[in-house]
Amino acid sequence: MNLIEAIIAVPDHRHPRGIRHPLWLILTIILLGSCTGYWGYKPLVDFTKNHRGTLIKLFNLPRDIRFPSDSTFRNIIQSLDFEILAVIFNVWSQQALPILPGELMAIDGKTIKSTLVGGNTSYQNFVSMVSVYSHERGWVVRHKVMENQQESEISVVEKLIQELSGSHVVITADALHCQKKTLALIIDGGNDYIVTIKKNQLSLFLAAQKVVESEPARDSIKTSENLHGRSTTRSTTIYAISTELLPLWAGARHIIAIERTGRRWQGKKSRRRLIKFHEHHYYLSSLNWSISQFSDAIRGHWLIENRLHWVKDVTLNEDNCIHRGGNAPAIGQW
Repeated sequence: MNLIEAIIAVPDHRHPRGIRHPLWLILTIILLGSCTGYWGYKPLVDFTKNHRGTLIKLFNLPRDIRFPSDSTFRNIIQSLDFEILAVIFNVWSQQALPILPGELMAIDGKTIKSTLVGGNTSYQNFVSMVSVYSHERGWVVRHKVMENQQESEISVVEKLIQELSGSHVVITADALHCQKKTLALIIDGGNDYIVTIKKNQLSLFLAAQKVVESEPARDSIKTSENLHGRSTTRSTTIYAISTELLPLWAGARHIIAIERTGRRWQGKKSRRRLIKFHEHHYYLSSLNWSISQFSDAIRGHWLIENRLHWVKDVTLNEDNCIHRGGNAPAIGQW
């Protein structure tokens, strides 16, 4: 199944009367236009004008075709169920983007800022996209859409982990997903994990601190770098632990401690100042890896922020999405 065939599989929710353009064509134009910077309903009309000949040739369309108007784009974007698109994407990705055994998969959610309603009240709601991202190949292999008031990111990640059962991959996740049930699902599914430890799991965090302070290290490595005006020295140390130490945490075999020190610039250009930083971070893993493998995998997890979420915000301007009404903000980012 190619991408066009996947888009054609999206059910048409419109009333048969008055349909002038097939849904797959409208969705494909929205996708191509958005990827090339044509944001908004009228810019999509400009896209069809500027690339009319190419679109006709690419999709074998009649030469006298009248492409959709801005109101057609608006109606489709506001009314289409974004969860259907997420399901269709996952079906397509299973065939087009096969998961390889041993791959590192980062899982994380990103809120679509323009969907936020309710501000700081108890009625606050927003749409998030939770993605499974390949460290090595740089693409999303699975994703799910969630609404804050209907479902938590933790439960969505658990569903994605169950979908990855039997893949024999390594899942990396932040401290939100350092949950006993989540890690048990990973191990039961034949996968492994590297997960951040923070004070949301206070007993585990204190246990990690105690291990680092009192147990001999299995191995350690120190690296330094100067990038983007920041100088950083990173010390990574791993500690082997027995299954009896953390019996409630499925598969726990190592605690990884990372100490980061250095200097970075802070503030706007007119008031920039150089500040020092000294940070300690802890990670839990089910793997029996070398120190360099752990170090690379932990750094690799943040590619989901740098190469996916940052690109959505800065390149695709997701947080300032101009689409409003209905499902428009979520569909606009699909």
